Amino acid sequence: MAWALGFGIEVFSAVVFAVPVVFILRVLILKQRGFPKTAMLIIFALYLTAVFSVTGIPSVISWNRHPEFNLIPLLDIVNNPLAYIRNTLLNIVLFMPLGFLLPALWKKYRSLRMTAAAGFLLSLFIEILQIFSFRLTDVDDLITNTAGAVLGYCISRRIDFRLPFGIKEEENGKGSRWEPVILFGIVFLISFFLKPVLSNAIWDGVLESSLWESIK
Repeated sequence: MAWALGFGIEVFSAVVFAVPVVFILRVLILKQRGFPKTAMLIIFALYLTAVFSVTGIPSVISWNRHPEFNLIPLLDIVNNPLAYIRNTLLNIVLFMPLGFLLPALWKKYRSLRMTAAAGFLLSLFIEILQIFSFRLTDVDDLITNTAGAVLGYCISRRIDFRLPFGIKEEENGKGSRWEPVILFGIVFLISFFLKPVLSNAIWDGVLESSLWESIK
């Protein structure tokens, strides 16, 4: 029950900021009012927020000054093969939606090279950030995350890069050339500055209430 509450708090803290920000970006700045595409961009923003949360990037209220590194590929497969296989599968699954959503939302990512590069750069960005968090910066994560994005791309190619909710082909790919980069930057800033503050404030309220006593 406690994990479900924690997940709900994280999702709520992300939605509070992601929804209005995506709306402002699409409707007020880029002057695009297609609701299906906007809805999918909100989902994409929430996905990025979830990636940042799961991978444990630092935040404005949480830093680590004692980083840990693993720069030798496949090192842990010898020390703990079961854990290595589990982490590999989780890393692949985590980045599969990226490989599916990027080419579906933006035409310029409808090539394996562009999607693989995006997956690699996002994973590299996260691994660099983990230098300042309480997580291990691991070269294996970089490899498996990129593989996940490639696998997601292959799946999206099999279904012709189509999205649900009635998004038409002519709507896909429209918008600012820098829309995905801007969206990524906004989501990172939300995850770094705003979401942790709100989620901590909510947790403080929960821990001080009788609700926590009933579910812990």
